[in-house]
Amino acid sequence: MHIEKIEYGPEKTGFWSNAAFALIVILTLIAAAITGTLIWKIISSEPQVASTRAFIEDVGKLLAYLLFVLAAILYLYVKGLLQDEYVTTME
Repeated sequence: MHIEKIEYGPEKTGFWSNAAFALIVILTLIAAAITGTLIWKIISSEPQVASTRAFIEDVGKLLAYLLFVLAAILYLYVKGLLQDEYVTTME
């Protein structure tokens, strides 16, 4: 397969791209807060507390929240800000 030409779609503008950018900024701050909380919780906890089931569940929940927020950031970037590409191939 040979890629002949890659054309870029129109630049994304308007309300949706502005809202996506604002949400990405907010979600990035939330992700940073969750990461900081997670690291602080792991570093500052005693070994006896860190080996309990409740601690592991809390850390797992924080990791799940972080994964969800990162997936939302990626989705908003791809759907709201990233330009569409059209690839023309020649076989």
